[in-house]
Amino acid sequence: MFAENLIIYFVLLIEGEEAFLKHIEIILMTLLLMLVSLPVYAAEGKIQLLWTNAEDAVMYELEVSRVYVDKDDYAPRDKVVYTTTAIYTPGVELDLSLFKDYNLRKLYYRVRPLDYEKKPVGHFSRPVALEKLKKNTIKPTTTVSYKNCPAPVYMVYAWIPVLNAAKYQIEITNHSPENPNGVTPSTYRVRTYTADKGFDYYDLEPYIESGNYYWRVMALNNENQPIGVYSDAVAFKVEKRSYKWGAFGDSITHGGGAISNPPSDPRFNYFTYLPVEVKNLGRSGDTAEMLDNRFEQDVLPFKPKYLIILGGSNSLRGGASAQEVIQSLADIKQKCLDNDIRPIFLTIPPLNPERIRQVFNQPTAENWQEELAAVNDFLKTQPDVIDIYSVLVDESGCLPIKYSQDGLHPDISGKRLMGKAIKDYIKEHQLK
Repeated sequence: MFAENLIIYFVLLIEGEEAFLKHIEIILMTLLLMLVSLPVYAAEGKIQLLWTNAEDAVMYELEVSRVYVDKDDYAPRDKVVYTTTAIYTPGVELDLSLFKDYNLRKLYYRVRPLDYEKKPVGHFSRPVALEKLKKNTIKPTTTVSYKNCPAPVYMVYAWIPVLNAAKYQIEITNHSPENPNGVTPSTYRVRTYTADKGFDYYDLEPYIESGNYYWRVMALNNENQPIGVYSDAVAFKVEKRSYKWGAFGDSITHGGGAISNPPSDPRFNYFTYLPVEVKNLGRSGDTAEMLDNRFEQDVLPFKPKYLIILGGSNSLRGGASAQEVIQSLADIKQKCLDNDIRPIFLTIPPLNPERIRQVFNQPTAENWQEELAAVNDFLKTQPDVIDIYSVLVDESGCLPIKYSQDGLHPDISGKRLMGKAIKDYIKEHQLK
């Protein structure tokens, strides 16, 4: 094909300069493609829908209809051409063949957020004509930004799923990639990961060295061939310095909630609601013992003046004794004091075992309430402790669904309550 085009262009050159100049842009593009041998990987015949991430949404109901329906009125069933609730990100890519029998100008989409039981927790968005949307996008859309807060020690990368992707390749560089939106590795690559089909990836390697970093993601098919190109690179900065405030803990501190929202959404961080800047030192999945073991590696490089500490939930629900958790927390306290860090403990929030079983298919130790109470009694004897248990517990001694969709991680409403309790403590004790 390239050779045939070049023959035509040389004929045009012979015929006259005017004809050649008329096609110069096409000629240059053809030569460029020949030089770099760039394959066209982008999947054809798809459309991308994006919307604002709703508060505490577990999933979204998407409706495409042949009529413009305002507010929460129901579209006539015979006018709805497509609907689904299997969307867990604030956007989706759809195969245009779903609408091959319709005029896109006369099709409208709208979405509304749902909870775990698929009950609406918000209104339908305003309908938008499909004709106005992006078609055949070649790069993934990322959903992470740390512009207004320090990057966490353990990054989480997130994006809108790409249609027909089997897996994703995440690349981290220490300079802006020299080949933006390409398919080849950057010479500045410092890390790379492959994620199974999904929409996020939790980095288990900490960022404890200063530098300007960038991450990007590319979709792959079953043969490990690219579907499109790398996403735009997302910048984040790591500063190895002393922070006034740090937050140390498990996934409740790391962030995320409402089951499907990763820690990359700052609304699920309790310190988002504080009047001070906080360095996120949390790591999802940690037990109290794991927190104790990684203190030197992950806390000391940033040596905060005040360290908010929350840990033990995973230990207790897994069957660890109160004494084991207390010992780990006491060790962490001593390490803080040895390094001129003021430890500020949060009491451990309640659990909801039935909800945890429904969502994660995991059991909770039968004696969790007694062991949790014993740990919290110990914490209440500490010089600095903030009681978040009492603001999150219900009359049965459990974590209510209104504060936590999964029974373990407080959602935005729960994180706001935590933030308020900490904010009041900071103000009352004039911590500066």
